[in-house]
Amino acid sequence: MHSDLIGKIEKARRYAQEPERIALDELTVRFHGGNNDHIVQLANGRWACDCDVFRLRGVCAHVMTLQKALEPMLSAEARDPGPVIIHSELISMIEKSRRYLHELDRIEILSLRARFRGNNNDHTLMLTDTGWSCDCSTFRVWNTCAHVMALQRILAPMLPTVAREAGTIIVEDHLVSALN
Repeated sequence: MHSDLIGKIEKARRYAQEPERIALDELTVRFHGGNNDHIVQLANGRWACDCDVFRLRGVCAHVMTLQKALEPMLSAEARDPGPVIIHSELISMIEKSRRYLHELDRIEILSLRARFRGNNNDHTLMLTDTGWSCDCSTFRVWNTCAHVMALQRILAPMLPTVAREAGTIIVEDHLVSALN
């Protein structure tokens, strides 16, 4: 293992402490709700959810949960609470959202596109069904980088198993413990 990659692991740990460096531009998740699964999307600062409550009210517990869980990585527009509802349904949504925040494993990130403010440059990261990508030179060499590792650490409970795994590099056992 090269010392360069060891340094990237340490940098990833520091980056994970600063989620405000990340700007989520697009996001698609499968939300395992109490009754059904729902697809929630963020694009152009706007949320969409396929649940009936969102279609009716323009806001739902699924979106509220994601807004709270991902808050430091969202634009001001994406953090907007949406339409004001003076209704008992709002109380129910808030209670559900609070419960869901303690059950982040209900959320499965299917894809995302984000911008990462690095120490030297900004980078674009993507997670798709084929895995992670980043436009930095380290990713091109190692198939992982500090930016991806930081996002893996921040989003771990919401990532599918394959997206939690390191790149295709061979990592020695004593270095794996450095990631934890």
